[in-house]
Amino acid sequence: MQLLWGIIKFIVIILSSLWVGVFVWTHQPLGRYVSLALISVWVFFTLAVLVSIIKPALFSSLLSHQSLLLIFFAVVAIAIACFFSMSASNERDWNPEVAQMLDYRLDRDGNTLTISNVRNFDWQDKTHFQPRWEIRQYDLAKLQTVDFIASYWMGDAIAHTLVSFGFSDGNQLALSIEIRKEVNEQFSTLGGFFRKFELVIIAADEKDIIYTRSNIRHEDVYIYPINMPKDHIQALLLAYLAKAKSLKTQPKWYNSLVNNCTTAIYELIDDIQPLPFDYRILLSGYIPSYLYDQQLIDNRYSLQQWQQRAHINPKSKPYSVNHPISTAEYSQLIRTDF
Repeated sequence: MQLLWGIIKFIVIILSSLWVGVFVWTHQPLGRYVSLALISVWVFFTLAVLVSIIKPALFSSLLSHQSLLLIFFAVVAIAIACFFSMSASNERDWNPEVAQMLDYRLDRDGNTLTISNVRNFDWQDKTHFQPRWEIRQYDLAKLQTVDFIASYWMGDAIAHTLVSFGFSDGNQLALSIEIRKEVNEQFSTLGGFFRKFELVIIAADEKDIIYTRSNIRHEDVYIYPINMPKDHIQALLLAYLAKAKSLKTQPKWYNSLVNNCTTAIYELIDDIQPLPFDYRILLSGYIPSYLYDQQLIDNRYSLQQWQQRAHINPKSKPYSVNHPISTAEYSQLIRTDF
């Protein structure tokens, strides 16, 4: 029993120490080098605590095993308190591509939807672009479709996911739940667990937000039409917009596991059209197979056939800054095999 208790203490101490170390490294409160020095001291202190479990007599003349544990967990408690005291904010020096937050209004007729801050950047490469934020109007009476987009950049299990709403007049409105990076800030999966990034919903032109991933970042992008009744499609669009508007007054943290681009989509759809929870919701790259199993993707074709049809890169590859394509042409092009 004593051995088991010792093993449990070992595991708890190692995991707690790792959490504190990653938390400090993620935020680097005193700068890169001071934070690195603090983490090094913390690692050596953790090793001392672990040694004191095995051979407590070595520390009896300096600090007892119990004293070392008390100091260790006091530091852990302080780190946890700092973590939970952090508040999300909309007042930071934002990266240009997430600098604006969308707003919207519905006219009295209930059909004319006006959205401000629709992103329509003109991208030359990953770092060079012409910023453009627009006000656009959409007729909800003409809302017809919703498509699910998955963009893969690091293997089959992980993808960035977004949706695009289609109107009978040819308009498309893409909505993407993203991290809100500050200037000179880079995406970090670990950072997403430690309140490093706020959450933002970006409304965008398809030729901006989808083309950028397929033709500028060279990610593998797939687009799937979703089977939903029109009233559910409209409810989903309005739920997206309401969530985006709420973030303007109540900013939220992005979380790599439970509050990300895919889990947020699942929650929005589940409120309208209840769906069973599945591990694939956490492994976003497998969401297309989940949607297929729920018959939200047309089962008249196999999933493999859909993946071939849905892959937009071969269709959009010929187009570039030197060989441009219009928004309307691009939206039609990526759907040619539907």
